[in-house]
Amino acid sequence: MSAVLTHQPPAPTVEVTDAVKRYRDGRREIVAVDRLTLAVDAGSLLAVTGPSGSGKTTLLGILGGLITPTSGDARICGRSVVRLRDHHRARWRRAHVGFVLQDLALIDGMTVLENALLPLAPSGGASSADVAQARTRLAHFGLADRVEVKARTLSGGERQRAAIVRALAHDPDVLLLDEPTAHLDQDNVSRVVGMLAELRDAGRTIVVATHDPRLYDAPAVDRAVRLVDGRLG
Repeated sequence: MSAVLTHQPPAPTVEVTDAVKRYRDGRREIVAVDRLTLAVDAGSLLAVTGPSGSGKTTLLGILGGLITPTSGDARICGRSVVRLRDHHRARWRRAHVGFVLQDLALIDGMTVLENALLPLAPSGGASSADVAQARTRLAHFGLADRVEVKARTLSGGERQRAAIVRALAHDPDVLLLDEPTAHLDQDNVSRVVGMLAELRDAGRTIVVATHDPRLYDAPAVDRAVRLVDGRLG
């Protein structure tokens, strides 16, 4: 197993317990997540499926400490993040969770390497070891010849892989991805699934929100759950 990818998480699960998330939309109350309990085994790849509006993205946000539930609990690597002050929650999240958002949020005017190192900026920037690690990871996932080009020049599959490498900058225990195979052809879907499986096999806990059967039915996925109206269906 590649030393570039090997990782040992300090706690067995990421989990939510009796989580509820309500939003106000004018006079209307929206329940995005409804009394949901879910635990994800360490070193596993979980797919969360369901129709648009079922609560998949909200659940990812709760699991990763980006969204505070209205009630219930959320634990990252054994620690509840619900009652932490915002700056403590942000610090814990940066240390333990990597995100790949649906829009990827790459900065087109920066190089692929600069994008990969961007999460390290709040903690003082990248060291020479960080730069070497990022270069090695980019090469490992087929981007060796794209390291110094602007992100705007990447294909869809290359952008997705670059975003995943960027999410690894802090060597997180948990990797959360929102629709990572949207708009990709089958070859690129297979590459992304293989990439996620390799990271899972190296010890990370991975949760993907997806409506793509090419992903949630893939043999590499350890478990798939379905959300309907914010509940497990």
